[in-house]
Amino acid sequence: MNMRVRFVSILICGLALFGAQSFAQSVRQGTSTPQGQEQLASLPPNSNSMEAVASEIDLLRKSVQTLSTRLREISDKLAPEAKENDSSNDKVRRISANIELLARTEERAGILRKQLLELIEKETSSRSRLAQIDEDIRPENIERALSGIGTTRTVELRETRRRVLENERKGLESLLNQTTSSRSRLEEDVRQADSLVTKLRQRLMPLIEREIEKINPN
Repeated sequence: MNMRVRFVSILICGLALFGAQSFAQSVRQGTSTPQGQEQLASLPPNSNSMEAVASEIDLLRKSVQTLSTRLREISDKLAPEAKENDSSNDKVRRISANIELLARTEERAGILRKQLLELIEKETSSRSRLAQIDEDIRPENIERALSGIGTTRTVELRETRRRVLENERKGLESLLNQTTSSRSRLEEDVRQADSLVTKLRQRLMPLIEREIEKINPN
C-alpha cells in the first residue's frame, strides 16, 4: 500500500513537472527565434502578449496547486488503508507470538505433570516398602526369616537383621519426607501452569477464530 501511495505521488508530480517544463520550453523557443525577439522588442510593456504570458503562468500555477491538492486527497484516502493493513499485520504477529507462548506453556505444563507422576510413583513405592519393613521387623517375622538357617549365632543374626531393616526404614522415611515436600511444590507448579494455559487459550482462541472467519466467511 505504501508503494501505491508513493507511485501515485511520483506520477502526479511528474505530470506537473512535465507540464511546467513544456510551458517553459515553449516560451524559451518563442523568444529565442529572430522573429520572436523582433516581436518581443516591438511589443509595448503593457501589451496583450505580456498579459497572455502572465495568464498562462497563473493558469499553470493554479494547475500545479490543483494537482497538489488532489495528491493530498489521494494520500489521505490511501493512508488509512495502509494503516489498517499495518494494524492487521501487527495483530497477526501478536497472535503468532501468543501461539508460540501457548505451545511453550503447554510443553512446560506437560513436563511438570510428568515429573509429578514420577514423584508420586516413587512416593507410592517408598510407602509400600515401609509397610513391608514394618511387618518384617516384628520379632516373630525376624525369627521366621532365620528359622531355616542352622547356626549357633541366632541371636546375633536376629540383631543384624533388625538393624538392617531399621536403617532401611530410616532411609525410606527421610526419602519419603523429601518426596512429599517436592510433590507439594510440583503440584502447585502444575496448577499454575495449567491455569496459565487455560487463560492463554481463552484469550487466543477467539482471536484465531475471527481471523479464520475473515479468510473464509462461510
